[in-house]
Order: sequence, then structure tokens, then C-alpha cells
Amino acid sequence: MSAWRAFLHDNKLILAILVLLASVSVMVMAIIGIPDEDGNEGIGPLASLMGLNILFLFITFVTAVISGYIIYKFVSDKNKFEALMNSNSQAIFKRNQIEIERLALRLTTKEERRVIEMMKKYKIK
Repeated sequence: MSAWRAFLHDNKLILAILVLLASVSVMVMAIIGIPDEDGNEGIGPLASLMGLNILFLFITFVTAVISGYIIYKFVSDKNKFEALMNSNSQAIFKRNQIEIERLALRLTTKEERRVIEMMKKYKIK
């Protein structure tokens, strides 16, 4: 895996939060009104939703929904992963091994290393 992909993989939660915050900020500016070439300054909520403002509103809404879903999915996968990893039984770990490995691959490399350490602890190949 390249260094860039590894960086994105390990920091996807932080990046999704930053994209969400930026999207909401630009969405608020579009609702208030971003000045355009026709001289529309934007005097209030939804006052000048035309031209670039409507385009920015649509694009930022889509990116906010996508980044919100990424954050939700990451947090739910992390909670599920932690619940499965906190069992102290080798039999439970073996039974859930496929699910644990799948979740670890979707999360960060830190979780992948935890799975490898647990497999070494239980002597699983």
C-alpha cells in the first residue's frame, strides 16, 4: 500500500469529520448568500439561492451526507469490533474470526495489528 493510501486509511475518521465541517460551513454560506457576478450579496436565509449558491448548496449537501455516513459506519464498525475483541475466549474469537478480520480491514492498521497479535496469542494461523 502506498504511503498516501496508508495515510488516508489510518485517518479516514478525522478526514471525514473535516469534510463534514467544511461542507456545513459552505452550506451555511450558500444559504446566507455568496456574492456572485450579478451583485447578489445575500441578505438572509434562502434570499439569493440562485446561480452558484444553489450549486454550492447541492454539492455541500451531498458531501455532508456522504461524510456523515462514513463517520456513522466507522463508529458502528469500531464499536462492533471492540465488542468482538473484548471476549477472552479462544472459541468465541475463532467463531467470529472472519467478522473480526473484515472489520479490522475496514478500520485502521492499528486494529489490523491487534487482530494479528490476538491470533498469535491464541496460536491461530
